[in-house]
Amino acid sequence: MQMKQILVPIDYSSYADNAVHYAIQIARTIKADLHLCHSMVIPDLNQAAGLTVWPLDTYNAIKEAADNRLSAYVEQLKEEDKDHNSYFPTLNFSNEIGSVKEMIHELVASKKINLVIMGMAGAGKLDRFFLGSNSRNIIEKPPVPTLLIPKDSSYLPISKIAFATDLTKSDLNAIQSITWLFSAYHPEILLSHVSPETSDFHDPTTHANQFLNHVTCNINYSKIYYRHIQNDNVENGLQWLTNNAHIDILSMIHRPASIFSNIFNGSHTQKLARIVHLPLLVLPENNTAISW
Repeated sequence: MQMKQILVPIDYSSYADNAVHYAIQIARTIKADLHLCHSMVIPDLNQAAGLTVWPLDTYNAIKEAADNRLSAYVEQLKEEDKDHNSYFPTLNFSNEIGSVKEMIHELVASKKINLVIMGMAGAGKLDRFFLGSNSRNIIEKPPVPTLLIPKDSSYLPISKIAFATDLTKSDLNAIQSITWLFSAYHPEILLSHVSPETSDFHDPTTHANQFLNHVTCNINYSKIYYRHIQNDNVENGLQWLTNNAHIDILSMIHRPASIFSNIFNGSHTQKLARIVHLPLLVLPENNTAISW
């Protein structure tokens, strides 16, 4: 079985620090390697001329300082864990030039990353927003499953993951990816569909039953269940789910054209803040399933 690879972007904020410690616990359980990465911003020293000039000595000084800081951070993580007797993940790290989004996409490709874990806010956040700009940029089109950790979320073993589905066949790859990533936990996967219509689950010809038949035929995992949530508002339906279903992670695909996309728009940010008091897993749309 291939070793899973987890990428954790950091900016040394409390949000990122919480995500790092959360990622260590997940990596410990699923036996994954961790790669911590920090985005470096090189100052533009000749903006007036419309040119970007990076004198070698300036670049080297910035890079050396960034490397030293990140190395010290990693050593501190190891020191904090030295009395822990269980598996500690291999910790790799790097400083990269460019935006956080560019850095993540490049490292996902070059390091064969399976999962990104990051804090829900970070440097440059605005207090009135729940999601920082970096988190927003990533979830618009995540290259791989991306787990967003709220600032006050403490790690707990994962026993139930809810997946908000619109009952499309393309959801199968996302469900398969969830079962592979978190198989070491043996969690229940609760497929949750929010609709203003009453449940017609008793009818085998309905859309819901046809979808679940595809799930059963294509995904070899026994702990998958279905729940219909009757509500004419997706945010309210998901809030009810997170408050009553005792789930540890809420997961969904961020489709620009789907009803779920409104949750991520700026005007809905405070609604998202009320809903997501637990980790949020955002999955790529139409992505090839990762599997054994």
